[in-house]
Amino acid sequence: MNRWSDRLIPHLIFCVTTCLVLFGLVMVYSSSAFDNYKSSRDKWETLVQTTVETATVKAGAATTTQEAIADLELLRKEDADRRASMWGTFLRQSRWVVLGFVILTLTAMLDYPVWSKKIGWLVLGFLLLQSMLFIVPADTGLPIQSRIVNGARSSIQFLVIRFQPSEVAKVGVTIFTAWFLARRFETGKKSLLSLLPAVLIIGTSVGLILCESDKGVAGHLMLAMIAFWMISGVRFLYILLLSGAGAAAMAALVAVSEEAKSRIFGVPFQLEHALAAFSRGGLFGRGLGDGDADLAYLYGAHTDFILAVVGEELGFVATLSLVLGYLFLILLGIRVASRCADPFGTYLALGVTVLLGTQAFLYMAVNTGLAPTTGFTLPLISYGGSSLIWTMAAIGILINISLTTPNQLLENAKRGTGPFGFSGRGA
Repeated sequence: MNRWSDRLIPHLIFCVTTCLVLFGLVMVYSSSAFDNYKSSRDKWETLVQTTVETATVKAGAATTTQEAIADLELLRKEDADRRASMWGTFLRQSRWVVLGFVILTLTAMLDYPVWSKKIGWLVLGFLLLQSMLFIVPADTGLPIQSRIVNGARSSIQFLVIRFQPSEVAKVGVTIFTAWFLARRFETGKKSLLSLLPAVLIIGTSVGLILCESDKGVAGHLMLAMIAFWMISGVRFLYILLLSGAGAAAMAALVAVSEEAKSRIFGVPFQLEHALAAFSRGGLFGRGLGDGDADLAYLYGAHTDFILAVVGEELGFVATLSLVLGYLFLILLGIRVASRCADPFGTYLALGVTVLLGTQAFLYMAVNTGLAPTTGFTLPLISYGGSSLIWTMAAIGILINISLTTPNQLLENAKRGTGPFGFSGRGA
């Protein structure tokens, strides 16, 4: 690839990211509607008619008129909730999208070697955030509190802002691993013992995520780091030993969790509805907003199973296009890594690409029954602020690396001062 085409790479990364985010915004609106009026008007009109008839009978019988009025008021409230949820979720996600693009711009401007210079503070920061989940009391109503959602203690709320430390940790662990592998490359240390500091940091972060009862995110992070190490040239025997230890720990946790065993060895109802949604969609889908899945049939449609909604409403062609979009983004990331002259930049671009790619394709495997059903998001598409913002922050870092490569800013002492006043060299 020549220098001219190299200059297109950051623009292509941004364009593909923007397309995925905007497509996700549309699908979040479509999949989060509680009984979308277009797809369920007959059912809703039947419910209205039944309630009105029941209220009329009650009013004419011995039952008090107040009870009949209460039934109608409850119906009005359900209708208001049904309509408000369509726009409420969409507007919340829209705010996260705007903030995500701001974060992407900032990380794209920030000279990436600063991450290696502040690596100690970075590691301390994400481990401290993860630990705060268990230090700060849960659901107390105080200005700062941890939150328990669906049985997982995975969020911290400060006033009205809620975020998941595990999303911060995924990006932080990736940056740390890139720094560690770059240092290992420069010093030539290739023994199993030399890997133990990284194993300790990664293992601590994964362990804290497991303590949140979030096995899906922990499994993804562990899988991403194993793939990252394999691609980076760490000896296969070492990876086999370390991944075996990790797999044994995960197996022990699954053995004591009835929910985890049911998801691995059984067919959860969510998966059944997801597969049915794919089959209903056919080649071109039933039309945007015309799917039956949504929240009425598929719990977590706008988060855990949004791909099934895409398959039902837009069909196989749109689903395949989405897969190809992720594949193109991954190929761009690999190209950035291969063209970077700095070891830290190379490993960092590769790590971000692996993190994004493994999450996307693991999510697709979950939605199609190729992996156990678990709860995490499709990057850039699913509803959720923490996932979107930190994914876009990582993509911003990738764009920054791609911007430096064609300009040869990493050649020894030629590298100048970054836009925020940081001068840098690689790790």
